[in-house]
Amino acid sequence: MYGPVIQGKLVRLRPPRPDDVPVMITWFEDMEVTRFLLLRNPPGIDAEREWLDRMGKDPDQVVWVVEHKGKTVGTTAIHAIDWKNGSGTTGTVIGDKAVWGKGLGRELMQLRARYAFMQLPLRKLKSAYIDGNEASARAQAAIGYQEVGRFRKDMFVDGEWRDHVMTEVLREEWEAAHGPKAHSRPKRSRSRRSV
Repeated sequence: MYGPVIQGKLVRLRPPRPDDVPVMITWFEDMEVTRFLLLRNPPGIDAEREWLDRMGKDPDQVVWVVEHKGKTVGTTAIHAIDWKNGSGTTGTVIGDKAVWGKGLGRELMQLRARYAFMQLPLRKLKSAYIDGNEASARAQAAIGYQEVGRFRKDMFVDGEWRDHVMTEVLREEWEAAHGPKAHSRPKRSRSRRSV
């Protein structure tokens, strides 16, 4: 299914639209973008449309397009949701290299976690990154994901075998670090003027 609109300071998460597809396929043509992804070869436009359609119909997925300043720059999702056990696997692609290093990944992961833990009955988010993907490692750590294991020398990147690092964050860990701040409203200051 497609996720609802969630507005952050830097990014806006919104449901995908058919006109996103031509932009999305260009990301996968760039080997720098796909360097740390499991998808290595660009899909055709029909394959990408089919993927979005499949995600929209699947009740065990929640998928968003990531916008920055009104421009489609990536996608993020909670995949393989296990409703009985309250877990899902997260993933993100920031395909527009012009916005790399600006904190978008960190913010969208926080928005996604808040949605998963405050709007869905999930208790755990799982994820992973390929060793050497420092941007993903930092963004996940900032939200509270912790390393829980490694598949050693599992992924082939830049001519060498690298570890596939497994991570997860539990609802109670996220709430302890981010919960009260993430969903509280700012207090209004009292006026010193007499009425």
